[in-house]
Amino acid sequence: MGDALVQLGIDWPRFIAQLINFAIVLWVLNRFAYRPVLRLLEERRARIAESLQNAERIQKELAAAEEARREILQKANAHASQLIADAEQTARLQGEKLLKEAAEESERILAKARARAEQEQQESRAVVRREAGELVLALTAKVAGKVLSAEDQERLRAETMAQLPVTNRSGTLAPADSQRN
Repeated sequence: MGDALVQLGIDWPRFIAQLINFAIVLWVLNRFAYRPVLRLLEERRARIAESLQNAERIQKELAAAEEARREILQKANAHASQLIADAEQTARLQGEKLLKEAAEESERILAKARARAEQEQQESRAVVRREAGELVLALTAKVAGKVLSAEDQERLRAETMAQLPVTNRSGTLAPADSQRN
């Protein structure tokens, strides 16, 4: 076999030296090139995996934040709608209350005005009746041509008042006899 190797051109001492050189080069490349490159590739793979996990986590957080934003907006819209409805209800109730108060105040004013008008009307009638009685007395005294005594004046005044019409509460004229209490 030795001849066959020599015929092939294999020189054993040179072959062993090349084998030792190859092992040294292999060890140096393995130690200073291959392992650091593998370590860099592993670190890069770990960073990529971590980045993918972070991206996935960020995506989930973004979806959760978007859902929370939607919920907050829905709650805010519902709260705003409720506030608007409450404000409208309060405004309506306040308006009704003000209208009711205004109606009551107008009724009070009208009642006072009616009472005052009735009182003034009664006072005016009393003044007119008194003046009419005095005019009748003065006219009777002038027609009779004499001074009437107090008894005569009182009798004439009573007769005159009895004959003058009196306005009842409904505003119609009625004889004085039917109105006396």
